[in-house]
Amino acid sequence: MHEIRSLADAQREFSTQHKCEEYLARMRWPDGVRCPRCGRDHQHHMPKYRKWYCKHCDYQYSVTAGTIFHGTKLPLTKWMVAVWFLCHSPKGCSAKQLERILGVCYETAWSMAHRIREAMANDVNMRMLSGEIELDAAVVRADGGRATGNVPYNTKDVLGIVERGGALRLFVLKRLARRNIEHVVMRTVEDVEVIYSDMCSKLGFLGYYFPHERVNHWLSHVDGRAHVNHCENVFSLFKRGLRGLFHHVSAKWLQCYLDAFAFRYSHRNERGSLLDLVLANCERIIPKPPVLAAKGIT
Repeated sequence: MHEIRSLADAQREFSTQHKCEEYLARMRWPDGVRCPRCGRDHQHHMPKYRKWYCKHCDYQYSVTAGTIFHGTKLPLTKWMVAVWFLCHSPKGCSAKQLERILGVCYETAWSMAHRIREAMANDVNMRMLSGEIELDAAVVRADGGRATGNVPYNTKDVLGIVERGGALRLFVLKRLARRNIEHVVMRTVEDVEVIYSDMCSKLGFLGYYFPHERVNHWLSHVDGRAHVNHCENVFSLFKRGLRGLFHHVSAKWLQCYLDAFAFRYSHRNERGSLLDLVLANCERIIPKPPVLAAKGIT
């Protein structure tokens, strides 16, 4: 399939349910069909019912089983267009906009958008950052958060970690404290050459674990290679999108929006493959039924 460059291309390429199922199967199982419950490859295809049968755990499933599309009553033709739109809109896509594009109700559009963001988060959370790292924190407005300092509205503390020339991770922190920052950093980075940050007192501990250079913003925004301009650019873009596109975001769902933004930023040079990446990471964990657990099937 050629690169899908526009919404019209997406609607044409995914015009039927059969096309969508074939494409999803190729992206989900590039090395052959595997059971979403037990992971084995001893499968029997039942084309009449558009399902597979697992000979190992006696489970029948379709291509959407165990994915963000599981149990949906909407055709995959609408889902594929929604995935393409959320991937290729630089600042994301609101549920109201999806509602108008797909011709569904607001609640359906909202649920679809969050399921797609879940797949984006699956891709983002697999990445470890390395090399030259920038680290900075920001305050983001979120309904249901808490007032911070002299700010009169509710906010949440967000930590940004950027690999120069590479990926991005954003985290909502319960509180901007050393313990919380340390926990996030230690499970996010590896093989670090140097970490750059500003003079925030809560970031001084980084020097105990990694080479650490700091820039004093009272004197200059750049000191040699020491700066956090990429982080500040990320927060600027995210806040503009939040204010201009979504208007209000609940603190409960803020991490979902951050993960979706990090996904698009991390793959900013791979615009043609964003839809494929979402479909490749669309699986959810299916709990095993008690009878299978009793038999010891893994």
